[in-house]
Amino acid sequence: MLRGRHSASKIRLLIFQSICGSILAIMNTSNLLAQDGTRGIAQRFLEAHCVACHDGPQGEAGLDLSAFQPDLGNERDFARVVRIFDRVAQGEMPPSTEARPAANESSTFLATLGAQLTNHEQQRLAVSGRTPLRRLNRVEYENTIREVLGVDVNVKDILPPDTPSDGFDTVAVGLRFSQLQMEKYLEAADVALDAAIDLTERPERFHRRLSLKDEPAIRENLDTAEGTIRDPVSQEKHRVLFRELPDAVVMFSTGYPPGDFRAFNAPVAGKYRIRMSAYAYQTDGSPATLRLFAHRFREKRLLGFFEMPSEPREVELIAQLERNELVQVVPHGVGFDRRGQGIWNVGAGEFSGSGLAFQWLEIEGPLGDWPPSSVRTLYPDVPIREIPPNQRRWREQGTLGYELAPEDPASAARRVVEQLMSRAVRRPLEQGEAEPFVQLALRSLREGDSFEQATRFAFRAILTAPQFLFLDERPGQLDDHALASRLSYFLGSGPPDDELRALASAGKLRDPNVLRAQTDRLLSSSRASEFVKNFTGQWLDLRSIKATSPDKQLYPEFDELLEHSMVGESEAFFSELLAKNESITNIVHSNFLMLNRTMAAHYKIGGVTSERFERVELPVGNPRGGVLTQAAVLKVTANGTVTSPVMRGAWVQKRIMGQPPQPPPPNVGSVEPDTRGSSTIRELLDKHRNSESCAGCHSQIDPPGFALESFDVIGGWRERYRSLGAGDKPSWQFEGRDIWEYKLGPAVDSSGELSDGRRFENIMEFKQHLLKDPSQIVRSLTKKLVAYGTGSSSWFSDRDDIEKIVATVDKKGNGLRTLIHEIVQSPLFQSK
Repeated sequence: MLRGRHSASKIRLLIFQSICGSILAIMNTSNLLAQDGTRGIAQRFLEAHCVACHDGPQGEAGLDLSAFQPDLGNERDFARVVRIFDRVAQGEMPPSTEARPAANESSTFLATLGAQLTNHEQQRLAVSGRTPLRRLNRVEYENTIREVLGVDVNVKDILPPDTPSDGFDTVAVGLRFSQLQMEKYLEAADVALDAAIDLTERPERFHRRLSLKDEPAIRENLDTAEGTIRDPVSQEKHRVLFRELPDAVVMFSTGYPPGDFRAFNAPVAGKYRIRMSAYAYQTDGSPATLRLFAHRFREKRLLGFFEMPSEPREVELIAQLERNELVQVVPHGVGFDRRGQGIWNVGAGEFSGSGLAFQWLEIEGPLGDWPPSSVRTLYPDVPIREIPPNQRRWREQGTLGYELAPEDPASAARRVVEQLMSRAVRRPLEQGEAEPFVQLALRSLREGDSFEQATRFAFRAILTAPQFLFLDERPGQLDDHALASRLSYFLGSGPPDDELRALASAGKLRDPNVLRAQTDRLLSSSRASEFVKNFTGQWLDLRSIKATSPDKQLYPEFDELLEHSMVGESEAFFSELLAKNESITNIVHSNFLMLNRTMAAHYKIGGVTSERFERVELPVGNPRGGVLTQAAVLKVTANGTVTSPVMRGAWVQKRIMGQPPQPPPPNVGSVEPDTRGSSTIRELLDKHRNSESCAGCHSQIDPPGFALESFDVIGGWRERYRSLGAGDKPSWQFEGRDIWEYKLGPAVDSSGELSDGRRFENIMEFKQHLLKDPSQIVRSLTKKLVAYGTGSSSWFSDRDDIEKIVATVDKKGNGLRTLIHEIVQSPLFQSK
């Protein structure tokens, strides 16, 4: 950390002045142009076909077109005119009950009004660009820190949450900049530099094989001749929970005590190699799930889970551990056998249920050189000297064991500051651009600071400078370096790598063939997992997977492993579409699934035994396939207790079909769920829909929600609702015991009728209706990818370009990878 004369105030002033200058420059070019109107052909059409119903303040829907003189320079007026355009284009207005205009009259009206809207908007955007000044979001900031400093450190949680706009936290209008963010960026820069410039003593390398038999909490709970142990405090006897085998300790339940290895405590943050061996016990040939966590006695982090067969299996992973973290192994089971007896009742010695026989855990680390490679990244060619033991001193991170020892500190400071600045701004430096930061370091040296302190001061200023925090894009066509950054942040949520930067510097990236090859390279690289996670996390709302907790009584089978696998399934499915260039229509329905053992068991599909997701052909007659019936989607569109056709229907309309419903009228109450089983959601919703003001929108929203009623709040198939009151006892068992938590209530009705009169009896028939309009599915996804990738929601004047993309993708088979290529090659992507 920086102290004394290098308080935050100096850098804060520098940042504030630079950012304000950048933002004012943008604002000065964003003034709305001269006012415009919509007269002539468009006005005559409205007078002939619309004013009769929309006449005066009491006109239908509160819209008065009798004296409507829109100012297209006014954002609200512009949006209202676009709404009129869309209602006419979709055939909704004039309504079918009124005289319809001739086809050529409607087309002339739409062409005239569309041209006026497009021309006005294009004139405005020609000055400012379609994407406003955009800063890095939290995820991009952390990834950029990792690439620039060469250190893996969590800084995104230090920063304030980003505000999504149009569904994404990459859209510029939501990425505001505040005083709080400035303070947090300074704090994040300090944390990152502390991790990157670690010159403390070399930590002792840990490398041992550990056994649960040596852990006191486990040792005292191993089975004994009596099968019980006495509590040392209360002196009460209780059943032992673990069984000792010659080569292992058998764990039967996820409950207390946990499988902590107290003999290990991560000495420093870093990478550690972890190896384990275990096997399934009393499972009749089925695998047993092993979960590995890291924790500091508070919230646990899942490092991985593995399906262990009946024969011993060794697994290995490299994990990032924080200082003082412990590791913990936990089986996946609730401790009941087939007779319904719990391990707490009979003890480990008599328990006949399934378990996990854990043999050993081996930890090695921290891995890598010391001082860490990040020091060399920041200080190339600067000598590092080991401090003699009797001269070492303590500072906040620990005892210093090394120091930077350049022969000419001033010259070395200039070199390393310029080098970091060049990497940080993601483009060649302009003449003298690095000089203010160099002078910060040189002044610090003159004032008596060490070489490390002086350069750290400059580094901190760079990591909070506008050139680092904001993407450098100028109005018009992007230059090669701006295009490299846009492509890299789109498909990797991080800065351009050396290959992209080299092509940009050579002026070759704009070549369509080169750009296509680089797009393919990024989509095939490990960084593409960031794109999959961050795009699907927002498009499908997977980031909200923990927003609700399913009722424990209604859904006892739900646990954190199922929740984790839900998200994994959706991400694996999108990755498969991307890798194989599968048709985008698979979003609605596919003939394959991406499953691991956990999700296959949840969907009652056999033959999957691995923790890894694999492609599985959809069984004949199975209602799954596509995104709509994935458990993660079904969970985030429910409240944890009951499902809501309104919530799910609105989600489908907005996320899949790209036709978001209008907000409900004011003072319209919500539908309260009935968990006692006396009324179905359809019965409750029918009362809600009788209002004339609600019926129009609900005719669009409810059908998708009704079709999905055959899936419960955790995505399981159901034919009857679960009830906490009236109902029948379930005939099946859970984990070898009868179900007492809930009963089976009324039957599910998943039939419905679309707004155009087409009926469906179930989700399979509903999906077939959606597939009859594949262009709308592609169009919707195109708009979302354009918003995510360019940092701007779609403008009215983007519509022609989007339709060209949709048409081209359709001709090429509607592949997802094809769509991304066409977006990257489009003027929308290659212009600010």
